[in-house]
Amino acid sequence: MRTPSKPTDSDESIATTTSEVSPLLQRSGSTIIHNNNNRHNNKFAMIHISSLFIYIICMIIATALLFSHSNYYHQLSLVNRNNLNSNIEFDETHNNVRQDVVENNIPEKRSIVLTPPPMYLDTRKTSLLGRGRYHQQHNHVDTNNTKVASTSATQLRWGILGAGRIAHDFTSALVSSGCKVTAVATSNDYSRAKSFANAFDIPNYYGTYDDLAQDANVDIVYVATTNQNHLNPTMFMLQSGKNVLVEKPTAVTYKEAKRMYDEARERGLFLMTNHWTRFFPLVKYLRTTFLEQSKSSSSSATTIDMMGSSGPKKDKSSTSSLRWQPHSSQHHHLHQQHRQYNLGKVQAMHGDFGFKTPLDPHDRFLNRTLGGGVTLDVGCYLVELALLAAYDHHQSRTTTVGADVGVNDEGAKRKRRKLTSNELQPNGVTATGHGMYNGFEFPVDVESSFSIRWGGMNYGIWNGECDAIDNSEDENLAINERRGCPVTNGSTQASISGGNDDEFTMIASFQASFRRPSTFEVEYEFENGRVVLHGPGNCPNEMTIYENEPFGPLIRETTVSFKLPKVDLSPYGRSNYPRAEGFVYVIDRIEECMALEGIPGRAGDVNDSGCLELEENSIEEQLATVEITEKVLKEMNYFG
Repeated sequence: MRTPSKPTDSDESIATTTSEVSPLLQRSGSTIIHNNNNRHNNKFAMIHISSLFIYIICMIIATALLFSHSNYYHQLSLVNRNNLNSNIEFDETHNNVRQDVVENNIPEKRSIVLTPPPMYLDTRKTSLLGRGRYHQQHNHVDTNNTKVASTSATQLRWGILGAGRIAHDFTSALVSSGCKVTAVATSNDYSRAKSFANAFDIPNYYGTYDDLAQDANVDIVYVATTNQNHLNPTMFMLQSGKNVLVEKPTAVTYKEAKRMYDEARERGLFLMTNHWTRFFPLVKYLRTTFLEQSKSSSSSATTIDMMGSSGPKKDKSSTSSLRWQPHSSQHHHLHQQHRQYNLGKVQAMHGDFGFKTPLDPHDRFLNRTLGGGVTLDVGCYLVELALLAAYDHHQSRTTTVGADVGVNDEGAKRKRRKLTSNELQPNGVTATGHGMYNGFEFPVDVESSFSIRWGGMNYGIWNGECDAIDNSEDENLAINERRGCPVTNGSTQASISGGNDDEFTMIASFQASFRRPSTFEVEYEFENGRVVLHGPGNCPNEMTIYENEPFGPLIRETTVSFKLPKVDLSPYGRSNYPRAEGFVYVIDRIEECMALEGIPGRAGDVNDSGCLELEENSIEEQLATVEITEKVLKEMNYFG
């Protein structure tokens, strides 16, 4: 056991010193601690007061913002209700919906299924519910015209040139809808033509195009060859007196396409590119409801009888979209009402068409010698959809009485000014692309991206300089090279355009691909909303309309869809392309026009000229589609 050591003298002296000093240290230490506590309390109080002050300020600001936000939309609501120029009608019985839109930013949602008007093929007592060719002759009396369809000869007789995938799908639609197919031909494969003919019960089949051209029982030939081989067969058939429907694209170059249409015009024959997209009821509805706008108003207003009880309206100002009637399944929750849109002018477009093709250099998709490339294959659809807006803008804003352009879907002739393809040309085209696919490089565009601009003349963005158009010293200066003058003297902040306030201005941005899937959707952007064609956009049957208040929130979403024709293609095998039954829309219009106007080139027909052009797909639009597509290809260095 360890004993504690005894304290030494030095320890005692230290203790004595400490005991003497400790009272002083205690007093001074107490003073220091007290002062520190006061400072800490004062600091804490200041922080607390500052935080409280900031909190009060934030609450005042939040309250003010909330009040102004609510007041803005309240005032906007009153303006839109009372503005006589507004084409939006708000139903007072749906105040709860309106309150959700304004206060909670919850748009109203609607869904409408519409049934298109009866087809001409139905009037020939050909049921689209069944299949098989039609063998009896019937008179067709159009309720809107006194003209009766020609019955002095047999119905339109089709010949098929080519026996590939697209020929299979188109012929399936022909036969299933009751049309008469009399012959098929391939270039040098008699056995293939025979096999194709047996599959569709076609009486005549040939191993050369010459034999098809000499067949007197063929009125119109569907050219279904690969892209690079459209020119020669089309020219040969026209020179042999045959009408021609050529598969898209019309040709690889504008020069080739122009030759084809010049030949058809000189011989008085029908020639059309199979731009089937234009004939889908949904696209017709899009055009008449949103793209065709009257000169007196920038809004597109269309009235629809939701119950379909009163039939087509007879008012001359009504558009053909009034003929669309809702499907019977919608009757239980749709009330008879007037539906109006106020989207304004179209401003922009977007689209992306992509799908994965087989990695096969011998297939037409990736083979340059066969006219391969994604722009020629599906990019031309996007160009065509953009031209719809440009063409309809020009037509709806002209008062010139033009020539007849075939007959419309009501069987009535329409006067439309004959535009030129130059009038439809954009002010600028930019494009890029590449041929890379899974580590391989192909001599075609596997991926492409391009933009088409209408507006801004040839220079794009104004640089602030003024070309005095009225007093220009250079009278030879082309109008599309002239920049506007300032609104006020000396101002370079705004310009008066060389055109007018009805000038068509739109930028369309597109992408296309062979190496990836996409939604295949197309979107039109308007001043006060947008319209989305749901995929596949080249053969759509559904779209969604998004309506915004001017400078305000989204207030309504309306989904519109159409039933596809009830044709049964299954007896002829699986279709190679989606919605192949949609070919019936093109076939029906050609059959109707030929019945009403006569078949060009047929000896003894009661009409002199016959059907030469369809309103839905004018010749100038077809040529403009080829010309713009060629510009896109040149920008990508497709031609080298």
